[in-house]
Amino acid sequence: MKKMMSTAAVMVALAGTVMFTSCGKSDLYDANLVNEKTVKSYEQQFIEAFGPVSENQSWDFTASAKASTRGDVQSTVVWNTKQHGNNFFAFVDEDFEGVKEQVESAAVVDWKPYASMIIHPVYAKGTGDDYAYHTVGVKFNGQDKLINYLFTVNAKDNTWYSGLGKAPGTNNLNFNTGREIDSEDMMGVEGFFWYAVVTPSATNASGIASDAEIWNNLEQHKLTTCKMFTVNGRQYVAFDCNGDKDYSDLICLLENYQVKEAEIVKTEAKRYMMEDLGSVGDFDFNDCVVDLTKTTWSDGKVETKGVVRALGGKLDIAILIGGKQVWAKSAQEGLDVKTMYNTTNINKSNVYGEFDASDWQPSDNNISFAVKGENAQDITTMIEFPKTGTIPQMVAVKADHDWMSERTRVPRISWFE
Repeated sequence: MKKMMSTAAVMVALAGTVMFTSCGKSDLYDANLVNEKTVKSYEQQFIEAFGPVSENQSWDFTASAKASTRGDVQSTVVWNTKQHGNNFFAFVDEDFEGVKEQVESAAVVDWKPYASMIIHPVYAKGTGDDYAYHTVGVKFNGQDKLINYLFTVNAKDNTWYSGLGKAPGTNNLNFNTGREIDSEDMMGVEGFFWYAVVTPSATNASGIASDAEIWNNLEQHKLTTCKMFTVNGRQYVAFDCNGDKDYSDLICLLENYQVKEAEIVKTEAKRYMMEDLGSVGDFDFNDCVVDLTKTTWSDGKVETKGVVRALGGKLDIAILIGGKQVWAKSAQEGLDVKTMYNTTNINKSNVYGEFDASDWQPSDNNISFAVKGENAQDITTMIEFPKTGTIPQMVAVKADHDWMSERTRVPRISWFE
C-alpha cells in the first residue's frame, strides 16, 4: 500500500495523484468544503430526470439485509436431567487431586459452544467470605436454561467443595445430577450462549443471577475460554465464573462430549452504488460499486468483507466505513485514478479491491465515499448514505443487483428495487 496523505495536505497540493489518510472522518474532511453549486445542479437534474422525491423515499432497497439465517426457526433442544450412576460418588474423591493439578497446569483453550454432552457440576473452589452460588447456564431464544448449580459454603479459605457444599473425602455427596444437552439444534439461534457466574445467595430466592444481570453484563459472563483435561480416563472442563482467570470456580464432568462443526447461520449483504458528481446528470450510479457482506458463524465468529466491483469514475475515490478509511483507488497497485473499470464490458465477478469492513453496521449503512476533483483546486466531496426523502448520490441494493454500463441512465427509481 502507498503512504497516504491527509486531506489538508491534498487540498494545498499543486499536482499529483490524490491520496487519503486512514484517520477518522473528522480529521479528513470538512463538510463545509462540499461544492454546493455542483450538488444543487445534480439535485435539480435528478428531479428533472425522475420527478420529485417523496419524503418517505428510502434509498436502501434491500428491505432486509438478511440473506440467510437459521435463527428464525424455533429450535428444539435435547435438555434432559441426567442422573449419574452410583460410581459417581467414588470417582469424585478418586479424581480430586488430579483435577486440582490439572486446573493449575492445563492450557487455556476456547470453549466450543456448539456441542453435545452430558455435563455434571462436580467441584467448585470458594472465593469469598460467605455463601456463593457457582453457576453454568445456557441462554437461547430468550430462554434461560440452567445446567443446575453448585454452591459453596464458608469459602473464605479458598476451600474446594463438591456437590452441595460437601468437601471431597466426606463420601456423602448428594448431588450427582447433570444435564444432557445437544446444541446442534441451537446452531443459528441468535443470542445463544453459555455463561458462568458466581453470585451471593441474596441475589434472588435461588441465588442465580437474574436475567437483567446477565444480559446487561453479557461480556462479563459469557463463556469463551476454559480448561479441558482428562483425569483417570474421565473428561473435565474448568470454567472461570468471576473473571479472575484461575479456572477453579466450577469444574464439570463431561460425558459423550462431541463438538459440532461450525456453520454459517446468518449472512447480511448489500451492494452500494455511487455517483461522484464528476459528470453531473449521467445517473448511471456506477462510479463506485461496492459489495459488503457480514457473515456470522454458529461458533460466534463474525467475518465482514468489502469488495470493489466497478469504478466508473475518473476521479480518486476513498471508501470509509464508520468514518475510517478502508480503501482508496489511488492506493491500489495496477489501478489508474483516471481509468474506468468494469462499466463497459461488465463482468460481475471482477474484483478491484478487497478490504476489512468489520465496522460496517448493515442497519445504519455507515459507508461513505470521499471523492477528489480532477483538478488540484477542486474540492473534496464527502458522499454519505442519503437520508430518507433526499436526493441520493448513493443507494443500497441487493447483493446480486446489476449495475448500469457507462453513461446509461438508471431508467427509473423503482429500477433499484
